[in-house]
Amino acid sequence: MGLFRKKARPTMETIAGFWQWWATARGEVAQAIDAGTVQGFAGELGHRVHAIHPDLQWELTRGVTSAHVLVVTAGGQDTVRAVAARWFSAAPPADDTWSYRSVRAGELSVFESTIELDGHKLDLGDMRYGVAVDMQRRQIDVVCHHPAFVNLPDDVRGQISFLTLDWALGEDEVETWIGEITWTATEPANPRTPHELRRAATALAGEEDSWVLMRGQRRDGTPLMAAAASPLRPARWPRFDLHVPIRLPYQRHNEGQLPVDESLAALRRFEDELSATIGPDGVLVAHETAGRERTLHFYVDSQSTARAELESHLPQWREGRASAGAQLDPAFEKVRHLMQ
Repeated sequence: MGLFRKKARPTMETIAGFWQWWATARGEVAQAIDAGTVQGFAGELGHRVHAIHPDLQWELTRGVTSAHVLVVTAGGQDTVRAVAARWFSAAPPADDTWSYRSVRAGELSVFESTIELDGHKLDLGDMRYGVAVDMQRRQIDVVCHHPAFVNLPDDVRGQISFLTLDWALGEDEVETWIGEITWTATEPANPRTPHELRRAATALAGEEDSWVLMRGQRRDGTPLMAAAASPLRPARWPRFDLHVPIRLPYQRHNEGQLPVDESLAALRRFEDELSATIGPDGVLVAHETAGRERTLHFYVDSQSTARAELESHLPQWREGRASAGAQLDPAFEKVRHLMQ
């Protein structure tokens, strides 16, 4: 065994290398698709994608505004969603021949076909959904149904349910807007088609951004107040994989040690200033307040300067010593307790 292990190349370097190669190969790949010989490029494409990250998935598909689409996706894996998003951010502009995506989009045309899974054939046009929209949580709870479910084992029902949701909505839309997912062999009340389910998700996504206010108390009885973006899901901000909690002590408070008057106004101003500082490279997703301290939960792009920008502004807080930490957290585990 060698004494030294080869160091992995930085992600942004391998992404740049991919796009440099693609600039010379894209024409040949398009010609190969038209000629039916594109399989000859599968090895090279896979090698280039996996050099960025071995867990990335890729596929070539037909486009709507372009002839072809190159998709490089995390496949639902939180740990590589930011990598796929950075790959997409570096993509060239779409044109008549090629466009690019970092997630699998919904494919409603699939529901005009038949699927075979573990020896079971289903007409996808018979797929229906029970839909319950919760405006406060900004989530849709879904019950999946197909007449053939009555003769299928539960694990196959589940596979079909998750597959068809991805086809109806797309990967990120399912992770962002769909809450509880169940399935049944009994047709739900007021069943919806895949097209109707997509319309419901699109309408929910079009609602104005909102925050959910939560109240509770610590073990010692101290009041606790929290607020979080709704829905709080990492798929909404795929590039932001670094959790930066910022702790701000404050001086003016009520009997429950929650901020009031000048301190409350100062906290709000400082949140706005920090958010403006990082611009498009991060987002404030939640804050928690208790015991004369507020914690701001920022998520930022770990390969940007956003963390340094946040930390550089902390000395400007005048009501005590502000502090910050940082930890890679692409799945938003550090704020999971605030997810509705």
